[in-house]
Amino acid sequence: MMLRNVMARVRIRSQDDEGSMLFAMVGVLLVSGLVVGVLATVMMGQNSVRHDQRFDLAGQASDAGVQQAFFAINSLPRTSTTTSLSSSGPVTIDDSTYTWTASRPSATSLTWSVESSANSAVAGTTTTRTVQAEVRQSSIFTVAAFADATINMGGNNTATSYPTAGLGVIATNGTISVNGNSSSVDGVTLYDWDANPNASRCSGHACSAPSTSSGLKLDIDGAVASTGFIQSQIDECKSAGALTSFVGATIAARDEPYCFTSFYADTDNFTVTGTGTARIFVEGGDVVLGDKNHSSVNYDVANQPDSIKLQIYTTGNTVSMYNQGNIAAAIYAPNAACGGVSSNAGTDFWGSMICNTIDNVGGWTFHYDTRLSAVGDGTWRVKNYAEPLG
Repeated sequence: MMLRNVMARVRIRSQDDEGSMLFAMVGVLLVSGLVVGVLATVMMGQNSVRHDQRFDLAGQASDAGVQQAFFAINSLPRTSTTTSLSSSGPVTIDDSTYTWTASRPSATSLTWSVESSANSAVAGTTTTRTVQAEVRQSSIFTVAAFADATINMGGNNTATSYPTAGLGVIATNGTISVNGNSSSVDGVTLYDWDANPNASRCSGHACSAPSTSSGLKLDIDGAVASTGFIQSQIDECKSAGALTSFVGATIAARDEPYCFTSFYADTDNFTVTGTGTARIFVEGGDVVLGDKNHSSVNYDVANQPDSIKLQIYTTGNTVSMYNQGNIAAAIYAPNAACGGVSSNAGTDFWGSMICNTIDNVGGWTFHYDTRLSAVGDGTWRVKNYAEPLG
């Protein structure tokens, strides 16, 4: 009997040991599972951090490529005909490399398309990001005639365009009055419509032409402000020496701009010699085109003159022309009253005229040179910055 008791106790202990071992094994498995789970979570977190790190670095590098392209475009001469640029090869920054390209559709286009692609490698894995942007200048000669305050024209005025027809638009931030039943323009645009939504701002026969409105004011005053492109160019010229007035019968086209205190095209047949453009900046003084009635200024090709060859930018208060003339020019004069030397009738103006006021007694014909749309304000700006999906 004693033996049976001993054997019973042995069996009970054996069963207890088996239960303990099973419990221990389950515990080990649970702990192991937790450790594996923690390690997986840690590894996932590390991978996520590394991905975020690569993503951020690649974004910074691709942005650096856009900025480098922007700098390269700004470094081109104003008269450059270059249509494509690119990085010389992969550029390294921190743990990333990038390349960029820039192109524009023509040698005179004011829009560059930029693409920058960057690769960032961290812990043996690479992330790629690509961004695209436009670098643009604003076109400053987009209409036949624009006045900040008023356009006031007597009878029998017209506004057409060449070499592309149908774009002879006159426009203003203020009011337009075009008198005479024979007056005809391709179109009228009233700017600053949000502040002054009044169709009666245009009066006269020409207002039956297609009319559009733009909510915002067209800012031309900014060009003659202290940091504006006209005043900035004049200040740059003055840093090289004192300015003088211009009186002459010809002026030579060249890459560098001219700066004067006043400008007199003092002949009845003023010409721009050579190939290219004469860009003339005038500080404060008068601009007078021609020396008597029937004067021609830069009228190099009958009915198709190259107005882009003579560009006049002035901070002065007057731009004057004689009767019955042919004037081919691009004039940007935000402060100026543009009109006749005394009176002005029957003038053919070829190009584009931007002034504070435009006034004549009648018979003016504006011929907008559509090639002037390629003339910008000289300031490149980054626009439409985006990262393509997919």
